[in-house]
Amino acid sequence: MSQINDSNAHETDGSSALKNAAGTAGKGAAKKIAKKALKAATVKAASATGSTISLPVILGIAAAAIVLIGGLIIIAFVILSSTGGEEEKQPGMGYYGGEISELGANEIPAQYLPIYQAAEEKYGVPWNLLAAHHRVETRFSTLEVMVSPVGATGHMQFMPLTWIGWSYPGGNRLGNANIPNETLTDPTMIKKYGGYGVDANGDGKADPWDIEDAIYSAANYLAANGAAEGDLRRAVFAYNHADWYVEEVLGFADQYVKGYVTVGGESGGNTGIEVVDVGNRWIGNSEYVFGGGRNQSDISRGRFDCSSFVHWAFKEVGVDLGPLTSTSTETLKHLGKPVSASEMKPGDVVFFDTYKKDGHIGIYVGNGKFIGAQSSTGVAIADMTKGYWKDVFNGRVKRI
Repeated sequence: MSQINDSNAHETDGSSALKNAAGTAGKGAAKKIAKKALKAATVKAASATGSTISLPVILGIAAAAIVLIGGLIIIAFVILSSTGGEEEKQPGMGYYGGEISELGANEIPAQYLPIYQAAEEKYGVPWNLLAAHHRVETRFSTLEVMVSPVGATGHMQFMPLTWIGWSYPGGNRLGNANIPNETLTDPTMIKKYGGYGVDANGDGKADPWDIEDAIYSAANYLAANGAAEGDLRRAVFAYNHADWYVEEVLGFADQYVKGYVTVGGESGGNTGIEVVDVGNRWIGNSEYVFGGGRNQSDISRGRFDCSSFVHWAFKEVGVDLGPLTSTSTETLKHLGKPVSASEMKPGDVVFFDTYKKDGHIGIYVGNGKFIGAQSSTGVAIADMTKGYWKDVFNGRVKRI
């Protein structure tokens, strides 16, 4: 584990941070220009009152100023709108976890399963993700030496400052520090300094060398970094800032389960409809990229936008939706047979008016949910009966 004290603030192109910055800049620029234009118009009008310029001319200047200001407001609106992606970023429920696979049953020591599952219950972090971290960090605590070269310790390889809190004085940027054990394991000190260490077994100590404490603390850290909301990739990257690490952990997590349920415990995913279920492999293990998913390199890494994901899912079950490189919501909405929203069945494709009409597409799962590649979650199952997705569902349903 290498939790560097950078607040895990990794923004990418198209992020809400950039969008907000662009919005603020656009508004500021528009206001400044509008003020200048208004001031100029006022000066002209004022000077005109002292000259031989007639009242109609003055009114004409004022009208021109109003038109100019209106035009600037429209330009600012266009600038703000152009910063949007394929759909607005909305919180998404992550679907993962589920029944243990044959590989999981053979590889994961049985005594750890109840601890992973109890931690999932408390923090909303998938048990199989915790098992995967344990596997990658210390081979399920079988390493003879469980102290890394940079100072990470214990069953789940926590850096001391991440355990006790980064506001603890001293230490280096990697999180290593010479902390007395009685201080490091004191829940009061951990609370004081804002750490992630947890006293899971109630013995009065939060000890990285205690298996329950270590697993619960890992769940606590991952939950705080997005895993409880389904953003598993971001959470794993926060745990160790390395792409190879993310792929290895998510790979084991995927192999340790047969099916998928929501992080919050609601069942879903396995419907028996091939085109719906085929996408489960990417839940919690994919990344939304606008324009992505149109070459094998992207697909192999789970980099999709909404259109390419739908194209991929149908292709996996033998249905060709046309050229991959040019697929979009515009090409997909013309395929298949129109169906009333009241008659939707799992496997139908559904459309949403997001940044434009029919700007987003997904595959109906049933029970008011759809699977798709969302900008905030990557591939995930979302509820279209409430909140954002209910508001933007436009009623277009196609059966392919």
